[in-house]
Amino acid sequence: MDPVSLILTFLGTAAGLVGTVYGVRQFYRPAPVPPPPLPAPHPPPGDDDAGRDVFVSYAPDDREWTRALAVRLEAAGLSVWLDEWEIGPSDVVLDRIEQGIGGARNAVMVLSPHAVASPRVRQEYAALMTRSIERGLRFIPLLYGTCDVPEFLGTRRWIDFRDPGAFTERFDLLVRTLRGERPVRA
Repeated sequence: MDPVSLILTFLGTAAGLVGTVYGVRQFYRPAPVPPPPLPAPHPPPGDDDAGRDVFVSYAPDDREWTRALAVRLEAAGLSVWLDEWEIGPSDVVLDRIEQGIGGARNAVMVLSPHAVASPRVRQEYAALMTRSIERGLRFIPLLYGTCDVPEFLGTRRWIDFRDPGAFTERFDLLVRTLRGERPVRA
C-alpha cells in the first residue's frame, strides 16, 4: 500500500470512529431535566394575609429571637405574619408589609435598642398605631431589650421578655392575649 492510500484509510477509519462515538453519545445522552415549576404568584392583596392572628414587627438584629417566638406562636395554633416568611423575591416589600398589617387581627412589636433605632420599625410603628386607633387592632409591645419605649406605645401595657427565666409565663400570657382572653385571676 502506498503512503497516500494508507493516510486516506487511516483518516476514513478515524472519521468513522468519531462519527460512531458521537452518534452513541447522542443516543445515550440523558434527557435534559426540566426546570422546576414556577412558584405560584401571591394572591391579590388581602387574600393571602386575611385572617392572620398576628403581625410581627421587629428589627433585623433581633431576627433570631423573633423567629423563635414566631415558631412557638405557630406551634400554639396562631397564624403569624413574619416578613421573612411572607416576602419573596420580586415582591414589593412595603406592599407586602401593608397587606400583612391590613390583614392581621393583632400585632406585636419586639422592642429593643435595635428596634427603636430602626427606620423600618418606626414606619411599622406609625402604621400599627394608626390601625390600632382607627380600627381597634390589638397592638402589644413586647419588651425584649431595655430601651426607651416610644411615647404612644408606652401608654399600653407591654409584656416583658427581658428575663429569660420568665419566658414561658410571659409567652403563655401573650398567647392568651392574642386569643382575646383576659388575664387569669390569681
